Amino acid sequence: MSTMIYRVILFISILSGNQVFAQRDVLDQYPIGQDFYAGGINELNKELVKIVKEHKFLPCENISEEYTVQILVNENSTINYVKDFDSVNIQRNKCAFDFSRKLIPYLKRWMPAKEQDKFVAAIAKIGIKPFYLYYSKDDPRKNETKNPVYSKGMEDFGSEVSSIFQAKINKNEDKRTVLTFVVNEKGEMEDFKIDGDYTASDKNSMIKALSRIKGKWQPATFNGIPFKTRLRQPLRQNFDIQTQVEGMSRSTNQNTYNNRYR
Repeated sequence: MSTMIYRVILFISILSGNQVFAQRDVLDQYPIGQDFYAGGINELNKELVKIVKEHKFLPCENISEEYTVQILVNENSTINYVKDFDSVNIQRNKCAFDFSRKLIPYLKRWMPAKEQDKFVAAIAKIGIKPFYLYYSKDDPRKNETKNPVYSKGMEDFGSEVSSIFQAKINKNEDKRTVLTFVVNEKGEMEDFKIDGDYTASDKNSMIKALSRIKGKWQPATFNGIPFKTRLRQPLRQNFDIQTQVEGMSRSTNQNTYNNRYR
């Protein structure tokens, strides 16, 4: 879908911190194939990393914090912040929000969008993740991220999990369950969550059994730095027609036996 010019009313926060109210023709995103920063996204990422290291900006205590900044790039390459009304998200990612406000003013090579051979104002979005920028290599394309690894192998882990859930199956039916859990920086499992049709008692019992799994994990790493990550394990029980037939057969035989000796 092609980018269109919309007449929008924007609350714009300029870099000095003042707010202005404006009604303007603005592209809600950059046209396909156009970059909002000189050199494209790779150069932008390299420059972000360089700024963080030169100015010694520290990452957030919560490494999962991230914030998406919306920037209005004007026709003359100056910029303004677009007001973010999602105060809940800002508060939840307050450190990353503050980090972005320190970082953005150092970026100077903005490029306005073009529409019909004319420069026009357009909105650019930049995801800021302090942990990533702080521990990134100088060229982010060379970063190495490794997923967590179970010491006995993922197939063995899947079998252990399946046996725990199968112990709570009470009837032959199609059933989907999703297990999520966190492998922390020490390689320990925590924060289990079970999404499926089980009683609260069954879920608590399964979580206790899951926490007793003895295999160790190598945590996920980013350029050798361990970090906490959440894993998702889907589980599915399929309806077995043979099991159902055998169950019905046993039931019929028992009924016949009972009726014979009444």
